[in-house]
Amino acid sequence: MSQASPLAELLAAAARPMVDARAMPPSVYTSTDFLDLELSEIFGKEWVCVGHASGLPNVGDYLTFDLAGQPIVVIRDREQGIRAFSNVCLHRMSTLVEGTGNKRVLVCPYHAWTYGLDGQLRGAPFMAETTGFCKENYKLPAIRCEEWKGWIYVTLDNDRPSLASGLGELDAMIAPYEVENYQECFRETHVWDTNWKVLAENFMESYHLPVCHADTVGGHSKLEEMDCPPASRPSTITGSPKRRPCRWATPIPTTPA
Repeated sequence: MSQASPLAELLAAAARPMVDARAMPPSVYTSTDFLDLELSEIFGKEWVCVGHASGLPNVGDYLTFDLAGQPIVVIRDREQGIRAFSNVCLHRMSTLVEGTGNKRVLVCPYHAWTYGLDGQLRGAPFMAETTGFCKENYKLPAIRCEEWKGWIYVTLDNDRPSLASGLGELDAMIAPYEVENYQECFRETHVWDTNWKVLAENFMESYHLPVCHADTVGGHSKLEEMDCPPASRPSTITGSPKRRPCRWATPIPTTPA
């Protein structure tokens, strides 16, 4: 009998009733075929948040991101808009910029091909005498980029529905938090030596908060309450989180554990 594929195993696990839920099968964490599927169908198509617009306040401010193997640069242009481009020089495929910073123009560190903040090639040393070369014909490939309530999202899928059409129902839910008014105070990169889903699961498993982060969110007086029947559990967690500017971690690791 042939072994079920990781996708088939995942679908079977997801079909179980909530009261009989099980963890995802081990194969979805270790299979290279399943990783390829994630890269093509999730990271290669979905909208992915890369930061907050407040982190790019000035013309020329930029951040870089790697999405499904595609290096991306997100930059504030001269019209105060936010654009995203392939972060790869059109000449010899060198990465243009690293990390975050501010640039008046994007200059390739290999042969000094120079691009404006609109992605248009402005200069190409030693190419003027090349037959048929016209710098006006060269422009960095644009990456779809949209802003929603101050958050910057990108996608590699040109046919993906707009960001607002998918997140519009969240407007009323998150309105009290006024996320559009958040200000980025610092930016960190955390690299987890694990499968990316473990990171996502950690953030979704909120029932670990009163145990591991009691000083932040408040904790129960008795840990045994974590095992009590749902009807008798406290309806709220004592204490309240300190309100502070947003923070996030990038990039998401994409290698199997």
